Amino acid sequence: MRWLALLAFVATPAHAQLVSPPGVTIGQVQALMDQSIAPVLAKADSAMTKADAAIADGLTSANRQQALRIQVTPDANGRAVFTYPMPYVAGTKPAVTTTAETPNGATYRNDASVEENSATNTQVVILVQRVPKTIVVSLLGAVTNIIAPVTTPVWINVLVRAPV
Repeated sequence: MRWLALLAFVATPAHAQLVSPPGVTIGQVQALMDQSIAPVLAKADSAMTKADAAIADGLTSANRQQALRIQVTPDANGRAVFTYPMPYVAGTKPAVTTTAETPNGATYRNDASVEENSATNTQVVILVQRVPKTIVVSLLGAVTNIIAPVTTPVWINVLVRAPV
């Protein structure tokens, strides 16, 4: 291992060469380098084997995670069905994260969430609601619905990821 500290790499614009201490052959240096790098290569092989096993379930890096900006028009209850561009293998229940965009200057914010147990291998149901930025409470006992479903087109950022 001490030899490695004594090695020098000499490079000039015309050529480059490996220089070793006197009495040490390049073959010995190569053997030492092979010996020291073997554990690193074994770890890399192990990681690749795990990745290959994950891909064997039919998922590739292209459809394991899908991120999109979509425009939806929810129904009267604020529900919109989103179908993934690339479906997952049957039985796969991906994790879905949604974020709704709010127009500039609006007095409300749009909130998007995933309806419980609606994510399948092909689609998910997104709930979109409009929440006021300022909430005023009346002391006169009037009941108002402050959170309302969105029924107009809204932009949603969707991240769909297959479980590992």
